[in-house]
This record gives sequence, structure tokens and C-alpha cells, in this order.
Amino acid sequence: MSSWKLFRDRYIRDRKYQYRVIRSIADWTIIIYLIIPALLFIIFQYRSWWMELPSWIESIPFILIFLLIYLLSWNGSIRTYVEEADKVFLIKMQSVFLGMKKWGYLYSLFSQSVVTAITFLILLPFLRNHFFLSWQEIGALFFFFIALKALIMLVKYHLKKIDKRIKKLALSILLFVALSWMSQLIYYLWDKDALFLVCLCGIVLLPASIYFSLKSIRKLSAIDHEIDMGRADKTKNIELIFILSNEIEKPIVSKRTKPLLFRRSKRMFKKRVPVNGFIELFLKVFLRNRSYVISYFQIISVGTVAIVLIPPLWIKIIIFFGFLIMMNSWLSLVWDKIAPSNPLSKKYSETDFYFKARKRAVIFLFTIAIILLAFFVLCWHSILSQFGMPFGLFRR
Repeated sequence: MSSWKLFRDRYIRDRKYQYRVIRSIADWTIIIYLIIPALLFIIFQYRSWWMELPSWIESIPFILIFLLIYLLSWNGSIRTYVEEADKVFLIKMQSVFLGMKKWGYLYSLFSQSVVTAITFLILLPFLRNHFFLSWQEIGALFFFFIALKALIMLVKYHLKKIDKRIKKLALSILLFVALSWMSQLIYYLWDKDALFLVCLCGIVLLPASIYFSLKSIRKLSAIDHEIDMGRADKTKNIELIFILSNEIEKPIVSKRTKPLLFRRSKRMFKKRVPVNGFIELFLKVFLRNRSYVISYFQIISVGTVAIVLIPPLWIKIIIFFGFLIMMNSWLSLVWDKIAPSNPLSKKYSETDFYFKARKRAVIFLFTIAIILLAFFVLCWHSILSQFGMPFGLFRR
């Protein structure tokens, strides 16, 4: 079997798997009454942008569009289509094995380039009719972001091979900032009509990224990481369904042998009373579990975005009170799940100090959530004010 046929078979099998995942939640009722109307709405909305630009684009500078494209460039990764059994069987035929990985990389680069092209196609009405960019200027930016996408895919490939979480996070932030500075330099050159230098940078980045990417995937020592990356990419749609489903429990299994917070489990309160003991137990379990912390900040972030973007004051007030009700209810449910899981808490779950601790713990995290919401809203308000944007972008 040739490497191309092997890649083709695995690609077709992967597409069928993704189709079955989508069909598991999208039956004919959802397709007819939700997906098709949504697609028609998007098409008519996009057509209306060509005929008449929306008013909210007037307050958005082009630098934000550029940064948006940069952020979207971090989506996607290298997929080599390596499977678990290849470590035993296919690795013996290195020419076929490496050829399949090369086809997988080329397809990954092609598919991510198509995603970048779709991004520019969606933004094209604004680029042409509002910012009045020429086709040469759009083409230079498009070519640079294709090259940047190849470089980011190479960077993410090596970052995912790092097992230590703190090291991976620190390097990710450092590389994200470094590439953002490079992109800002390219934007400065592009803004000064130095399109030749922008294209020259893309000409250098793209072949170099492809060369080092192909060189990296040739190493047999990275086969375990490629299997993990392929498995994560294959199941990303399933994980997205789990995230969007409120009825499915989403525990996060940690590989850490010792907890990051409260590693030696010292007392949080000097006064040793039953109420403080229950509160300490709840806070330690809550802060050590990333799923609870992520959900906590997700509720805050959704409330922040809604308050910032929606302009009418009375709707902001309704959203704020809805946020209060949702956060209080969610914290109460989390307490009812964490506290009874401990044998001592379950034994004293009918006592007065149990309910007193429940009330104090919920109020404490509830107050922190309100403070964080106010802080994030004020930060966004100051950022939008600096760019001359209204507090509530979607105005009619």
C-alpha cells in the first residue's frame, strides 16, 4: 500500500467518524428547522453587507480587524493521522509511514489555509467597501497570514510535546507575545505601503515553516505525542458537544501528582470551628478542581460580554440580575455536590453549622464573582473608550 492510499483511507475514515458525531446530535428536525434557516440567514446577512454596511463597523478601526485575524490564526494544528497500532506494524515500513505523515501535514496546511481564505472572504465587504483596501493590499495580508499560520502550526506542534504544564503555559504566552510583535511590525510595514517587504516576509516564513515542520514529523521519537494530538483533534467535536451540554458532567482529570494549590493542606482559618471547617473543605475542593473554576469564570465572562455589547441600559440591568440568579444557583448546586461527597460532611449535613457554612461559602464566592464582573466591565469600558467605540457595540 502506498503512503497516499494509506492517508486517503484514514482521512475518509476520519470524515465518516466526524459525520456520525454530528449526526448524533443533528437529526432531520434540527437540520430542517435550525441549521438550514441559520445558513440562509447567514447568506442573506452577508449579501446585505455588500449592499449596505452595518453601522457598527464605523467605530471599529482596522487594527482590531488585523488582531482578530491574528487570533484566529492560532486555531488549527498539524495532523499526521498516526494511530496506536502504527508503533508495532507500520513503523517497520518507514517510507510508507513517513510518506503518510507528510500527506497529513500538507493536508493540515491546506485546510488551515482554506480557513484563512474563508476568514478573508467573510471580511471582504468591510475590507473593500469600508476600509477601501486594494486587491494588492488584501493579497499581501492574506499571503502573510498563510505563512504565519504555517509558523504557528509548527510552534503549537512543539508546544504540545511539553508535558510540564507551567513550562508549556509560560512558553505559550512568550511565543504568543513574540509573534504578535512580529505581526504588529508587519502591520506597520503594510500601513506604510511596503507591500514588497510584507510579501518578502511571507516568502521567507512559509518555506522555512514547511521545511522545519517536515523535519520535525520525521522524528520517530514524537510518535506518542502525535498519537495524543491526533486523538485530541479527532474528538474535539465530541468535547465541544460536552461543553455545550449542561446535562453532562464534565470532570477534568488532572495528571498532577500533587495539587497546585494548598499542597501541604494547611489551615485557611485560625479559628477552628465546625463552620470554618466546612468552608475550608469546600474552597479547597473548588479551587483544586479546574472544571469548577473554568465554569465559574465562564459564567462571569458571558455576563461581562453581554453587558458590554448590548447597549440599552434596561437590558443591561436585566442581564445583571440574571447573572446574579444564575451564579447564586450554580454555587449552591456546586456546594450540594462537593460537601456531601466527604463522609464527615455527609454525617453532619443536617446540622445548623452545615447550613451556616453553606450560606457563608456561597456568599463569599458570589461576592467575588460580582467584583470580578464589575472589574472586567470597567476594563472593557476603558478599552473601548480609548478606541472611540460606544459602550455597547451593537447599536441600531
